[in-house]
Amino acid sequence: MDTRPHILDNLAPERRHADALAFLVGDVDQRHALAIATGYVNLGGLQLLASIADGRATRLLIGAQPMAGLGADSPLGVFATHRERLREERDLSRFPPSRAAKSLAAVSGWLDRPEVQIRRYTEQFLHGKAYLFGNKPDARVALVTSANLTSAGLYANLELGVANYDPAVANQASGWFEVLWGDAA
Repeated sequence: MDTRPHILDNLAPERRHADALAFLVGDVDQRHALAIATGYVNLGGLQLLASIADGRATRLLIGAQPMAGLGADSPLGVFATHRERLREERDLSRFPPSRAAKSLAAVSGWLDRPEVQIRRYTEQFLHGKAYLFGNKPDARVALVTSANLTSAGLYANLELGVANYDPAVANQASGWFEVLWGDAA
């Protein structure tokens, strides 16, 4: 990616969320922290962050599992399908053992770094996703998107994200994140 990303949808390499996130990490001065709010994460998403955000202060806010059907029991067929899809997504046995171990070690090492903080938002279902550079009142970029911090969200799913470089907008998005961060465990 050679130019600042604006619209991301994963339909072409130049519009992939993963590439845009990597570009922004390189484009925005490292003194500006990265704050991420997402409903879901997986090893692929964390692996990308570990490979690009090395040394940058990073806060990761992860949402809690929503209650199915507004608190009602989910139908067994939907549950079984979802469980199988999650099992396949997290099945590391399809990777060569050395590759899985290397990926897990890299992510574990990154998560243990002092500049990386993680909290879980449990007040209500966190559906919004944001990748924010800088802090209020000096925010630089707000990437607001439908893409979770997962391999599928960053590389393959048809998602829609908008990167906004307007400081007023980025500051408002950072303010939104700060409120949630303050309420998170």
